[in-house]
Amino acid sequence: MKNIVFFICVVFFAVSCGSAPSKTDEPASASGEQAGFSINLEKVDGGSFSFEEIRGKKHLVAAFWATWCEPCKQELKKLAEIYPDFSASVEFVGISTDAEDMIDKVNEFAAEAALPFPVLIDPSGNTVSSIIPGGDSVPYMVVVDKNGVIVSRHSGYNPGDENALRKELEELLSR
Repeated sequence: MKNIVFFICVVFFAVSCGSAPSKTDEPASASGEQAGFSINLEKVDGGSFSFEEIRGKKHLVAAFWATWCEPCKQELKKLAEIYPDFSASVEFVGISTDAEDMIDKVNEFAAEAALPFPVLIDPSGNTVSSIIPGGDSVPYMVVVDKNGVIVSRHSGYNPGDENALRKELEELLSR
């Protein structure tokens, strides 16, 4: 009997952990975020990007992705489509969670997709683990206001999510 109960518990745990990622939108007040957001990462094509360069001037959309993740690539391409509408007030960045030995593939995808925003690399994984709950579940996106407050977190990607992001950014810019 103990074995049956144990088996049921294991199955229940496995099923609950394997559920598909869902889109979440947590306002800052609900998540308790403070104005301490910071990233300072290398660009895949050289140079670096720091949130401090845009703090107080632009909001930020940071999309975490990996070369093996097809939904991530779809999301980045959709972000590239809406980027021109917001680029004056919102900076977009794609942050690769790939290991250092995959940097060539990261650069290759960024070039092929003609991403108009910086693609950053985090080979140490330190930035990823400090921002994404659980460490490296992608696609994952944060929207950060110009003061460094994370205003929302989004996990997963489904076609059409970019429309909700567009609406969210329009609302953020109207404040």
